[in-house]
Amino acid sequence: MIVRRILVLAGIVHFVGGLATAFGQTVIVRNASQGSTVEFVLNGAVAATGTVGADGLATLAATQGRLADNQSVDAFVWVDECGSTRRVIAMNRTTAPPAADAGCRRDQIGGIFLLQPITTIVVDVARNPPTLRLRQGEAPAAWLQDAAATAPGTRLTIAPRGLMLFGGGGRTLFSEFSSQACGDVTTCTAEDQAFSATGGIGYWFSEYAGAEASYLRPGRITAEGSGTRFTFDSEMDGEVLLFAGKGAVPIGRVRLFGMGGANYHRATFTTRQTTDGSAQTLQWRTEGWGPAFGGGAEVWLTPSVGLYGEFGRLRLKGDDVAGGEAQTAAWMNSIVGGIRVRIFPR
Repeated sequence: MIVRRILVLAGIVHFVGGLATAFGQTVIVRNASQGSTVEFVLNGAVAATGTVGADGLATLAATQGRLADNQSVDAFVWVDECGSTRRVIAMNRTTAPPAADAGCRRDQIGGIFLLQPITTIVVDVARNPPTLRLRQGEAPAAWLQDAAATAPGTRLTIAPRGLMLFGGGGRTLFSEFSSQACGDVTTCTAEDQAFSATGGIGYWFSEYAGAEASYLRPGRITAEGSGTRFTFDSEMDGEVLLFAGKGAVPIGRVRLFGMGGANYHRATFTTRQTTDGSAQTLQWRTEGWGPAFGGGAEVWLTPSVGLYGEFGRLRLKGDDVAGGEAQTAAWMNSIVGGIRVRIFPR
């Protein structure tokens, strides 16, 4: 009988010890890349290290520097991203975290968290910044569901942030060109629309705000007309730089955005006129700054590749670079679409 009681008592002690190991100061990282490394740093020391499995999960139980029984800490939490390594850092709220390693990106998770010997932390790195759930005990199974379906490589990035390159094409319309080129000549036709190519670079600071610089190269637009004693043809050839800030509303994989900023244009106007058999060519060039605004949408097909379409309305304003009296004062409307590629995806 005594031997049986001793064995039962030993079993209870072993079971309770097993609970402490399973539930005590455990960090679970979900939606990280398979095979990547995850570290748990507690009060400045590495408490556990693990590897992400095929399900996008890594479970780390603190083995060093863990909190003693009946000890608790009010802590701030940060997540470092260092290439293929994720580092979850929990520090007493009165102590600064270790400096981030060179080349690492650090995000602080908002809030202050109570850490106890039985605390389980679930960090989801699918969003920027990462999100955190905390439980004094075992994490509910629902917190870990669908990790494989949303792991990088199979999930679709929602409204990603970071550095983007983009390029595409579309149409531009110059609203005042036909009236300016034809003047009061009744026998005159003008083609004031042209195909345009565009490209540029942008950076989204968050899902909701970004900035970009782009180059727009409209095709030549032309006009030709005639009178009783003359004929003429005119063309305008130009290019535009656009600098804009963006505000957005993300809806799933779609991001709707508006933009506003400034444009800098350079344009060359050429008119060839023949009067009573005598030919004459006139040419002038203008450049200058004007306002710009517009909006559009982008759809992300993969974590790094998306499609976009946008409308822009630009006021072209400029003076003759040679000091003459020529001026540009016209509205240009553009509708373009193309592809965006996220550089250095996280």
